[in-house]
Amino acid sequence: MRTQPLPSPIRASALGIAARLTGILTGLATIIAYDFLRNPRRVGLIITLWSRLHRAARRFERLAARLAAGKPEPKPRAHRPRPKPAAPSPRSMRNAPLPRGHGWIVAELKHRAALYRLYLETLLAEPDTAALLAASPAAARILRPFCRMLGLPPIPESPPEPVSQPSQPAPRRTPPSASHPAPRPARRRPPRPAKKTA
Repeated sequence: MRTQPLPSPIRASALGIAARLTGILTGLATIIAYDFLRNPRRVGLIITLWSRLHRAARRFERLAARLAAGKPEPKPRAHRPRPKPAAPSPRSMRNAPLPRGHGWIVAELKHRAALYRLYLETLLAEPDTAALLAASPAAARILRPFCRMLGLPPIPESPPEPVSQPSQPAPRRTPPSASHPAPRPARRRPPRPAKKTA
């Protein structure tokens, strides 16, 4: 987690990046709903994908607004496993498991999803976006599942922020007191002259 505000050039571009990302994710959700409604094998995934894509867009918008205001990233929440329901319910359908294959949504929707793959790939390749993701681990975490879904290379992990160590003051030298005088340096005696032999 980053605890320091981002540099000014990155903060200035955060809101624009978030707006473009929202258009990409909501557009992808729309074509998923349209195509999967005609596919009985995938119709159960519509609610899950629609919810995740729109929720990710809102999370990125909130994060971008926070970073643009010069605030640090929020602390990541601890993952809590959810208990599995005994029987399927409309609420549990929102958490239906998704395929895990790399680029599986492009394999399903072909050129329609490939178009949004190109949109996201173009956005990620721009210097401002690359700088934002490198400086904000939270932003990269939001996008990694969708990069995998669309078959894009994974966003690399950013190095942890260095923790500044408090500087320790140098030890103070106390002057010698009357009860503890400073030791005198040892006096060296001059060498004795050698004895003369007859």
